[in-house]
Amino acid sequence: MEVYKLNDTAKLFHLNADQSKKLLDNNIIPNIKKSSPTRDTYHVPQLLVDYALEKLGMQKAKEFKKFHIDENTLDAFKNKNGVKVISFSNLKGGVGKTSIAANFAYNMALLNKRVLLVDMDSQANSSRYFANRYFTGASIKNLFDKMTRKEEINNDTVKEFIIPIEFDNATLNLLPSELSLGRIVEFSRSVFTMPHKKLNDVIKLVKDEYDFIVIDTPPSTGLSLHMALFASDYVSIVTDAEDFSVNGLSELNLEIKEIIDETDHIVKVDSIFINKVKKSNIHGVYIEAIANLAVSENIQNVFTVKDSTRFKESQNLHIPLIEYKKELEKKLVTVDSILSYAVEKALEA
Repeated sequence: MEVYKLNDTAKLFHLNADQSKKLLDNNIIPNIKKSSPTRDTYHVPQLLVDYALEKLGMQKAKEFKKFHIDENTLDAFKNKNGVKVISFSNLKGGVGKTSIAANFAYNMALLNKRVLLVDMDSQANSSRYFANRYFTGASIKNLFDKMTRKEEINNDTVKEFIIPIEFDNATLNLLPSELSLGRIVEFSRSVFTMPHKKLNDVIKLVKDEYDFIVIDTPPSTGLSLHMALFASDYVSIVTDAEDFSVNGLSELNLEIKEIIDETDHIVKVDSIFINKVKKSNIHGVYIEAIANLAVSENIQNVFTVKDSTRFKESQNLHIPLIEYKKELEKKLVTVDSILSYAVEKALEA
């Protein structure tokens, strides 16, 4: 992935450095900025230049020479057709689903989208990925608890449990989870006639404030997964290139089809991320099998993410991979498919 620094970006836009810096500081061109006491350093991947050009209706980068920033400029990046909800799912743990979901949510925020990350996994890994704390008594579990007690919840009630997560280059919101979430979700079966709709009821109360809502689902079947699928427009399946991956994908795909049949809610599986890929013949065989399954199921996007310790490092630091700026170019290569998918969905919206 080609990455420009400030002077190269200025040449690309046919501007001087100060004019280019103004575009970057205002995030008209999404970028990765590193600040220090002595200077700011900008990193601008070509993918983000192309994204900004399309969102702003430009044909070539040199059109920025006549571009004027006003208070409505960033409105061009907002969704034209309302909020989109994407779940990241697998019935198997340990495949890196949370890393993909969390970094996708951050990448969407980097693209000037208003993003809410909803953690529906009682292990709460998405919650702790970006926030170095536990959310006992202050999570989405409390909203479901109120609903089971027939308490009315509204926009303000939901927002009590949403926390902003601010990074150097983007901000997203988090609706966190906690260990007792699974218990209260299963209890709701005995309270509601259609418990699978309850997450969607929560999302409806705040959805107008977001462009994208990203749901990290539990690595198992059950009501939490069904709630997430019913609330979603799209599903992205995260897997790895291992022996039982194809069978696991088939089972999850069947589960999704059952939800569609039972509820008449259409949710589209439109991508598969094959994570932890290594250069080996056996991984090549499994990747080919997964790609064939995608073709047979009309799943349009299959991405590979190479095996890397960088995801674990960024999680330990509680920051997205791109914000972890050491060896940034190498990390952009690692996260390339996630960023590409984010750009694709952002341009569709």
